[in-house]
Amino acid sequence: MDISDAGTYLLRKDDKGCIYSCVVSAQTACGENVVFEKGFFVALIESGNALLSCGSMPVCEACKKDMFILTPSMNCEVYGYSNDFVMRCIYVNPDYFDSLFDGLPMYYHLLRTVGVSDVPIFHLDANRYRYMKLEVRLFSEHLKTYRYFRDGVIRHLCGCLLLSITDMLCCNGRNRPLYVKRADEIFRSFKKLLAENYRMHHDLAFYADRLNISTTYLSRIVKNTTGRTVKFHISELICTEAKRLLESSDMSVNEISEFLGFSDQTVFGRFFVLKYGVSPMKYRMKKI
Repeated sequence: MDISDAGTYLLRKDDKGCIYSCVVSAQTACGENVVFEKGFFVALIESGNALLSCGSMPVCEACKKDMFILTPSMNCEVYGYSNDFVMRCIYVNPDYFDSLFDGLPMYYHLLRTVGVSDVPIFHLDANRYRYMKLEVRLFSEHLKTYRYFRDGVIRHLCGCLLLSITDMLCCNGRNRPLYVKRADEIFRSFKKLLAENYRMHHDLAFYADRLNISTTYLSRIVKNTTGRTVKFHISELICTEAKRLLESSDMSVNEISEFLGFSDQTVFGRFFVLKYGVSPMKYRMKKI
């Protein structure tokens, strides 16, 4: 179940779909897995506990006072929640996020804090949790009472929330520089391009060309920033989407291979076996 269907709206999407907020509970989710994808998400757990699964990252448990932050390249599922589970969520459209002045510093420090191998979840102390809870609750239908300056108010609330998160991340990594380097800006642009194009473009040259840099320079930036190669990042998104489609859609293996940009089903099958040790069909049968 998509997050947009699993919660009770506090602030509904505007015409441009830039931002919304909702409350997800054990009751509104109706026992189904709650899926976060294709956006920036900030989620604050107010009671109970649940399990979080993000791609190939280890499954982790989240409980009251935990906050997790997701970027568009992350697909996350929340499941196994307790009966008293309650979580407040804010969604920000990627294009709108990019227009926010305080977005890049937050993204930079998030990346430096959790890298690519951990679920970006943080346990807040009592004081920070209390304040963050107040900030998140400001994103409500009451904002629609503003007639003339609503967009400006929402933009400033987003900036305030992003700065609060950035401050938290800086406190978790005190030896990290506060400024954003050009390499981090390039990496952020690469991740945005990747989230939009990974299905049809699996080659390094495409992304380097779109960023107007050499393949060698892009490879070095990605490796230095995350410890992983460009190929790893591309494969990670393809694998996550392939597993999702095999588990929850009625698309044939051939249709999935075409959807993910492979020349034919055989090439997709080899790729999948290399990653998981079983064919796509056997993987699907095991999940049924």
